[in-house]
This record gives sequence, C-alpha cells and structure tokens, in this order.
Amino acid sequence: MSQEEIRKLVEDNDTYLRKNYEHFHEYPELGSQEFKTCEYIAGELDRLGISFEKIPATSIIATIKGSKTGKTIALRGDIDALPVEEETGVPFSSKNEGVMHACGHDSHITFMLGTAKLLNELKEQIHGTVKIFFQEGEEIGAGAKKIVAAGGLNDVDTIIGLHNATTLDLGVFEVGYGIASSIGANIEIHLKKRDSLTSNLIITASQIINNVSALAAYGYPQNEQVVTVPTVVATHQENGKPVSVDISYNFRTLQESNVYIFNKSVREIAANIAETAGADVAADFWGPGVSVNNDKTCTDRAVKVIQRLYGSKAVKWGRPFMGGEDFALYQKFIPGTFIHVGAAVNEKYTVGHTNKTIVDEGVLKYGVEFLINYVFEYLNEAD
Repeated sequence: MSQEEIRKLVEDNDTYLRKNYEHFHEYPELGSQEFKTCEYIAGELDRLGISFEKIPATSIIATIKGSKTGKTIALRGDIDALPVEEETGVPFSSKNEGVMHACGHDSHITFMLGTAKLLNELKEQIHGTVKIFFQEGEEIGAGAKKIVAAGGLNDVDTIIGLHNATTLDLGVFEVGYGIASSIGANIEIHLKKRDSLTSNLIITASQIINNVSALAAYGYPQNEQVVTVPTVVATHQENGKPVSVDISYNFRTLQESNVYIFNKSVREIAANIAETAGADVAADFWGPGVSVNNDKTCTDRAVKVIQRLYGSKAVKWGRPFMGGEDFALYQKFIPGTFIHVGAAVNEKYTVGHTNKTIVDEGVLKYGVEFLINYVFEYLNEAD
C-alpha cells in the first residue's frame, strides 16, 4: 500500500481517533490500576477482531499476523495517568478526581488502538507479525518488566515507542542515537538517636541535606545529573524531638559511573555528620536503573520514514532527557528506538506532568500514520 493510501485511511479514521482519545482523557487511571482502561481496550480489540492477551494486572498485548510469515515488530504505548487534579478546562476533562492524563498517555493509547485497527484492515499486505503493547504502570516503573516476565518479547525482533511532546510543534519528530534518557537511582539515609547526648536529628538531617545539595550543584559536569528535593520523615518523637529521621533522594544522571559516585559520596557525608552529632546512621540503595538507548539502525529507519512523509524539517535531533522511561527495559533485550512527536497546542509549549498539560488532537493522525509506515518499512526490509 502506498503512503498516500495510508494517509487517506488515517484521515478517514480521524473521528475514531479523537473519540477514543477524549474517552481515555476523561477516564484516567493510575499505574497498574487501569482496570476500566484495560476493559475498554480489550472490548475494542475484540470488536475489531484482533487477538490479544491480558498481562496482569492491566497490560494487554495485541497480535496481528500478516498474510505471510516474516519478522516480528512490537509497538509500545503506555496507558497510565498521574495523581494530578486537572485544570485544562477542556470539555472532556477528567471525571476521576485527583487523576489526570498529565503526560499524554491518553494519546499513546489512541496511537496504538488506531494503528492496531488499521493494520488489521491491511493484514493481507503485512509480511510478518505486529505486536502492540498497551502497557500499564510506566510512571511507577512497573509495566515493562511485567510484559518482559510474561514472555512478551519472545520472538520479537525489534520495538518502537512513540511519546507525545507538548514542547514540540505539531508535525515535528524528535529523534536521537544512543543514550536518550537518564539513569535513575534511589538512596535512603536512616538517622537514629544513639543516646541522650545525640544532637537534634532535625539539625543533623539539615546538615546532610545542605552538603548533598552542594555535591549535586558542584560535584558533576553541568547537565549530567539531577537530584530531587529530598523527602524527609521524622518519627517517634520524644519531648518534641525525633528519635529517627529518614532522608530519601532520587538521583538521575547520563553517566552510570555517577550513580556509584553519588551513592558513595552521600554515604560518606551522612556518616561524617552523624558521627559528629553522635547519631547512628544506615543507608539503603536501589539502582542503577536503565536508560533509553536508541539503536542506530532503528533510528535511521524512523528518520527515513519521517522525511519521506513530512520532509527533512520534520526531523529534530534531540538531547537526552533527564526523566525516566521504562521503555528502556525492552531495549536491553532487542534493538529499538524511542521517538517524540510534537503535540503543542497552537505553538504554546507546556511541559508534561502539570494540571494544564494537554495535547493537540492533530498529533493523533501523525502518530498513527508514522507508526503504520514504520511497520511496513521494517517488514519490507526484512522480507
């Protein structure tokens, strides 16, 4: 099928895409609690005659087999929302109090559902197999590992992920080679009163926080790390003073070696200050996580498709972003690429995860058209 015919098919399904997007936006659900979202997706796939498998708790893998055998490509869309009270003012605003699709995963579900619908209609022209992951719990880092554990990547040769970007103009795609997201880690410092001579643990914790802040500000190359504002929990008061204090940090970096340096440095800072204060100290560490790592061949293929569809100006080469993204886990096992597609409303840029984040619905057609063409490009190469 020609790209002109695919474009016409996508245009003819514009109402279908918008209807689904507005439904998902109106009924957001938090990570691994997307029960009604999962039910809606399953019902729609069943109606379309597309086979699928449910992966507990709320993920779905849809499978479309072509008329001939060949390679297998996976497409991934995350389906979870965030604990945010919406203030966009759109008529289809969230009806679930305190929950909102503030990262635009409603558009990702729509990309996947629309692509599944149209590829199923075109399956006689597909030489190979397409798997579509409707993945739960990206925001809490829970979904990708469940799909991998369930064998979702078995026999899959490559994967692609597509994420909206409300900081990019409509019709612009951001791509990149290699490391494309940060590596995350968490460390918790546990302070405990040793005896009556122990200094006030709140003051001790404050000294640790100040020193770690200085480390974060001056201890690493610029733009290579992010340290969150720490969470501090004081418990078990005695005479108005805590007998224990926990300090939790999330650390993100583009260099894995920085994770271990940060862990070692924070432990040393905490140990030295705690010793001076006469407090006991312990630490727990989780990490490092995995960063998105875009395969060059997959990225070049995406660029080729984007340029053919929309011209060279539609391609923007981006820098790694400092957020986390569990799509990275799939890339540990198979080659893939993670692309951002512009979704800014009237060229008004907003960052994600806010109560006013909304995508331009025009992005739905761009996403579906690109994914269908990418699938055919890959399977035709492999045929």
